[in-house]
Amino acid sequence: MSTLKTQSKAGGIENKIRNASESLGWSLNTYQSSTNQHTFEFSQYSPAGQDFSFEITMEDEKAESFIKSLQDYYEGFDVDYETYLWIGSDGHGKNGAPYCIKDILVDMESVEDMIQKLFQALEDALI
Repeated sequence: MSTLKTQSKAGGIENKIRNASESLGWSLNTYQSSTNQHTFEFSQYSPAGQDFSFEITMEDEKAESFIKSLQDYYEGFDVDYETYLWIGSDGHGKNGAPYCIKDILVDMESVEDMIQKLFQALEDALI
């Protein structure tokens, strides 16, 4: 991994995260959850119109902590499990998900691609 670009404060990191994520269509909310921990909530609609969001935590205002958390989230994203969460007891989509399971799966694969592009953009912006 490359050396991190010099960052003096979380605000500089947050601005880079905001600019990179918003350029890809993500909405970003941030909050400080403790004295040394910042939480970033990313949200965007999937191609099928599902409201998708997730949170990433940054420790001690360190960009490498943020990138590691985002990488862990991306690598742990389970398309099959996420699809399962949107299938109702009747075997079809629920809570605004597409009706057909195949369409839900395709949508979750698209979400995985969205996360991958976000990860790459933020890694490029911060490292």
